[in-house]
Amino acid sequence: MLKKLAAATVLYLLIASFLPALPKHTTALASLFSLPEESSGVDFSDAEAAIRVIQEVAEKSSSVSFRATKTVILWHQSGTSACISNIAHKAPNLTKTEYLPSSASSCGFRTVISDGKSTWHYEPSIQVVFHMHETSLCPDNGKSRADREEYNQTEDMLLIRANYEVALVATENLAGRQAYVIELKPRHPGNPSRRIWVDREYPFILKTEKYGPDGAMSSVSFYNQIEFVPLLSDDIFKLDIPPHVAKVELPVSGNVIPLDELEKEADFRIPVPEFTPPGYVIEGGILSPYKAFPSAHIRLTDGLNTISYFVSPGIARDKSGENKVSAMSDISGATVLRWSKGDYEFTLVSELDESLLTQMAQSVGAPHMQADSSQQSLSQYLTRFFYQLFWIERQED
Repeated sequence: MLKKLAAATVLYLLIASFLPALPKHTTALASLFSLPEESSGVDFSDAEAAIRVIQEVAEKSSSVSFRATKTVILWHQSGTSACISNIAHKAPNLTKTEYLPSSASSCGFRTVISDGKSTWHYEPSIQVVFHMHETSLCPDNGKSRADREEYNQTEDMLLIRANYEVALVATENLAGRQAYVIELKPRHPGNPSRRIWVDREYPFILKTEKYGPDGAMSSVSFYNQIEFVPLLSDDIFKLDIPPHVAKVELPVSGNVIPLDELEKEADFRIPVPEFTPPGYVIEGGILSPYKAFPSAHIRLTDGLNTISYFVSPGIARDKSGENKVSAMSDISGATVLRWSKGDYEFTLVSELDESLLTQMAQSVGAPHMQADSSQQSLSQYLTRFFYQLFWIERQED
């Protein structure tokens, strides 16, 4: 069973990059998408028109029911990865995603089902079903979840306005649909850029192209075919688990909370980088649910892109390589920086230029652990670190 769970950990990391952004907003779909009709023409010099499109998508996309086939292609240092999935979404919060197996595989579909409160992930190749409760990425400020999400949308739009040049550049036909083409170019060097295709009738992104800081395309995701507002039975969102399949309950890590509250709840100090890339703000963070392996995950955003910053105290290791920053790329194309300082281990994960992340890493000062604090081995740390990467949200759209 332990070997099976270890294999599950690796596989879950590989497919995490392909998981579509699950619905987060439950506002009712407006009867009309408040943008120019085809006959009235589009003013491509009007930046506010593009902002309105993005805001409509942020507020109302989860209220659009659909059935579709989606393709995701990633370019990374080790080559190219691709994934095709069938997706069904019934507004406001039922989503089922089936990942098509390769032609060489004899296993069934990897399946992910969410009802807005819990997520089930069935991995047929190892006969395991993971179950986890949904957590909110909106900072807990004492308000209701709906109010927090509305506030977070407003903050994100303000950040996008401040940090990106947003332009409506064209209209194109995609998957049999007319779409607005919108470019988001960063005002600050070293950040990724995006181009998105938004359906003209529904507030829904049909295609996303991501470009790295060097201008090279890093990923593309698009719908090969899509049917809006289909008749979907609730039964298709139920996962029938065979009796021989192992069931793994994943611990709840809690909602994102403001940094000052995070520091109060943690039983260790959380060093904050003195340098953050221009335009980024700290949204908040979460603590590891594993008390034996304490860790904090702090999330920063510029409204569109994110930085994940992990702080792990009590690492027992050889200090000869202290302060040395090592870099690698994960399968999604993000840069991962790891380093140690004092009795702490740190990790940064983002799609920003590596030089900005390195500058951020070098600005971190770590206090020493208290004498009675327990330490964990490096192998224990790595196991816990990779497991916690399950909780990094990758925004595809």
